[in-house]
Amino acid sequence: MSGKGRGGVQAFRQALRPLVLLIGSLCGSFTVVYAQAQGSASGPPERPPLTEGFHFNKFHTTPFGPAYADIWVKQQNFLSCKPPLGRSFSYALCFFSGPAVGTPVPSDGSASVNPALPCTLASDGKTASCTCYAISTNEYPPYIPYFVDINSILNLDLYLGTVSICGHSGSGCGPREPIGADSFWNEAPVCGAVNRNEVIPGAQLISVFSAVKNDNYTSSSGSNSTSCAAGKYAGCMTAPCHHTGRHDAAGEELVECTCPVYDGPFEIGQGGVPCDANALTPPPADGASAPIYVWSAAHSPIVNHPPIDPPATGCLPDAPDGKGCPLYSPTKHYPVSKDSPVCRKVCETYRTGIRQSTNASLAAGIQVDYSCDAALCTTVRIGQTGTPPSNPLGKANVLRNACSSLAQQSGVGLILALEQLAQCSCCASQVCGCAEPGADINAATENEIATLNSEQQVIGITPQCEINGTLCGAQSAPE
Repeated sequence: MSGKGRGGVQAFRQALRPLVLLIGSLCGSFTVVYAQAQGSASGPPERPPLTEGFHFNKFHTTPFGPAYADIWVKQQNFLSCKPPLGRSFSYALCFFSGPAVGTPVPSDGSASVNPALPCTLASDGKTASCTCYAISTNEYPPYIPYFVDINSILNLDLYLGTVSICGHSGSGCGPREPIGADSFWNEAPVCGAVNRNEVIPGAQLISVFSAVKNDNYTSSSGSNSTSCAAGKYAGCMTAPCHHTGRHDAAGEELVECTCPVYDGPFEIGQGGVPCDANALTPPPADGASAPIYVWSAAHSPIVNHPPIDPPATGCLPDAPDGKGCPLYSPTKHYPVSKDSPVCRKVCETYRTGIRQSTNASLAAGIQVDYSCDAALCTTVRIGQTGTPPSNPLGKANVLRNACSSLAQQSGVGLILALEQLAQCSCCASQVCGCAEPGADINAATENEIATLNSEQQVIGITPQCEINGTLCGAQSAPE
């Protein structure tokens, strides 16, 4: 690392230290809260503010532990949230953080294709500083939802407000039919707070859950969960995070999150890994004392501890990891006509949403809604079969080339609303009948889609063209 890089990281750590100490001091009262939950007659504990107007949620939100234990009892505890439209937005993903080496570790002793995401335990054992992915809508567009465990909202007032709207389990805020272009999703207050970065004062982004990286962490056995009887783990749901200026080999940003630590049974979001994160980390070569690492984890008290797998029922358009609605099918009847007013607006959005081409030799701009549809859903495994390709760098490049600048385009909300109504993924232009080369898709975009389809095939992804005969690109239409 350059001296300038070290200086930036050191400055960040110095800026973060007061926040760590404050959250650590709040965590010091957790034993009092636990005693209160077990029947203490001492009365309700005080709510010490992190800053004015903020109250840390230290109460038991389930019978199995406090908010910072990241407990989930049923899939509907995970509220489905859509990122904001019309601007760039990032959230943190800490689900795979833990040891100071990339995981899963290959059996042949080679380095993991994934970056090291260490969670370093603080000296008082009450918080952990975790390196996490920053998931940006510049790469993973706002089509893709993220999830918040309603039991794990660390802002007490936000937790109470969300429960009042969604119910204690979250069942009142499931995705529903669109009401309009800007109100087609659920009303969970925590979703809006994350999108506006109003969960924890001073945070630059917030840690939530997403399945966008699950394929990269599938073990050789195909498992994606490890149950641990007891131990300390970082409960990172809705924890505050800060930018570090660091990126992994795929060019994706890495951030640092300050997560409360809980001691109890937990599950890791990877299969076949040791419950002690330190077991994977080689000792320092110079014999110095090594930091203590903990996994970022959660806990379900349900028998057999199922892996986190929201939503509870149905499908979500464009969602990864087997939960996304299917791609367009030419044999299916969709509940919207191609000549309807909504389809006319959707088609106008597709045709006029232009960004500059990634290929400097192409004079015309790229219609980014088309190029993103050609690669986004297939890259997150919708319509795919067989073993997922383990190529984080290749997938990141495809997504970046296909969807860059889509988050800033207007009309995206209307496309999302139509997909929710039609219950299909990356499909709005096909449903509305405006995915014709020449008539709708310009030559530059056709060339770009052909390139994207080839890039997907190289890394083991089947493009939409091979699945449903649409979005084939220049010189790529099936015979």
